[in-house]
Amino acid sequence: MDFSEQDVDVFGEDYDVHDGGADAEADGGGDSSGSSSPSSSSSSSAAASSSSSSGGSSRSSSGAAGEDGAEEGDGGEYDSFDVVAARGAGAAGYRDEERGEEDEEEREEEEERDLFGSDNEEYVRTPARSHYLVPVLPAIRNTNNHSRGGFGGRGGRGPPLLPRPGGHPGRHNFGYGRHGNGRNVEGFVSEMKLNKSEETLSRKAVAFQEPCEIACLSRVEGGDVYFDDRSLRLFKREICDYVGADLNKGFESFVEKRDTYRNNLNKILATAYLREPWKMGVHKRNGVVYLDVHKLPERPKSEMERRRCYWGYSFENLATENSVDEDGRGIDANVEFCSVIKTKLGAHRIIMGAEMDCCDATDNGKRFYVELKTSRELEYHTVEAYEKEKLLRFWIQSFLAGVPYVVVGFRNDAGILVRTERLKTKDITQRVKAKNYWQGGVCLAFADEVLCWLYGTVRENEDYVLQFVHPFNRLELLRAQSPCPEAITFHVQQLSGAGD
Repeated sequence: MDFSEQDVDVFGEDYDVHDGGADAEADGGGDSSGSSSPSSSSSSSAAASSSSSSGGSSRSSSGAAGEDGAEEGDGGEYDSFDVVAARGAGAAGYRDEERGEEDEEEREEEEERDLFGSDNEEYVRTPARSHYLVPVLPAIRNTNNHSRGGFGGRGGRGPPLLPRPGGHPGRHNFGYGRHGNGRNVEGFVSEMKLNKSEETLSRKAVAFQEPCEIACLSRVEGGDVYFDDRSLRLFKREICDYVGADLNKGFESFVEKRDTYRNNLNKILATAYLREPWKMGVHKRNGVVYLDVHKLPERPKSEMERRRCYWGYSFENLATENSVDEDGRGIDANVEFCSVIKTKLGAHRIIMGAEMDCCDATDNGKRFYVELKTSRELEYHTVEAYEKEKLLRFWIQSFLAGVPYVVVGFRNDAGILVRTERLKTKDITQRVKAKNYWQGGVCLAFADEVLCWLYGTVRENEDYVLQFVHPFNRLELLRAQSPCPEAITFHVQQLSGAGD
């Protein structure tokens, strides 16, 4: 019987052109024409074992049965494996080496097949659409902020900021000096390593109470201080009409600031993203922790740096009503108005002072403060640094003090005002949210961690210095080498006298 008349597809469409088809036709006589194999779809691994076992039985019976013995040993089945066994029985004198050569030839033929062609039956029968669901991957985080020492490593989650909770001991005294902290610092008390990721801090929701003004003070020319708002200036709404003004006017008569006023809490919040050194005194009296920023040594400013600093005061003079004349003559940076504010960050009640540039009022007469800033005109390659660093500073300063608006004056390199822009403080975070440069919630969570660590570490009636210095991987708490400032001591005495 001709094998081509059977319905069983042994190896696919191309099998009839191979040698196996011809051998089966030549050796397959007898009464076994009516049997067809149900195992034609068996795996190739089963084919190898079946072939070897059939061949073995054929050799043991070939001396007595001849060709008829092959049919008896094969059981009358004509699948792909039986074809190989029948050939082995008909040539009873084959050695193992010859069978190995045949197997090698068959493997070479199989390797030459086109895996993506019509001769690959399994590939052709592969369904076009999988029944498995397509996995949904998490959103890719933007890590393009390495210039700030930001979050680029740890699988996109960024380098750590704060210590992990629980028992994760470090490498004690292994190449790190007697303190085991990487730096042999005199008067070292404690440290807080910055090893919590931005992602971890962003999941921590920290409540922040809306700031409320409880007092104010004014410093006038000559340095005298009054507890009123005589130094508060009114915002000039038509500031956009002054585009083209020269901010250099009055530079020769400029009186520079003697004492730099910087909010302590601003520095702590900014440390979540910015790597800039700072130091502040920490003094605990009657259960209250006082923070006092220390002025770091600075190199003398160049003429150009002094001029750029003056451009900011010159813009403030242009943007306010009751100030010196528009020519800038007589601008004194020591004249200032400060608001005393109470707020709450997490579980910490906070009282702080904040310098206010000017104020405006709503139609119903409610007063609010406005922050004035200057910046170099943006170009395509400076927008990123502006949004990563400057907008972060603008937001921290205005958010903590409850200032709803920031007005930015953009100038060129010659000190000419080229345009102005008004920003809502609450909208600044939304502006950078899509770019994932920084998050306001991370700054608040970081500050809450710092205050918790600080309050639980310092002791009553003791003085410390909290510093953040190179290599900017931890906060260090040291013993203070100088006594508590007189202003804090006097304040504590006043509170004690009022309590009596």
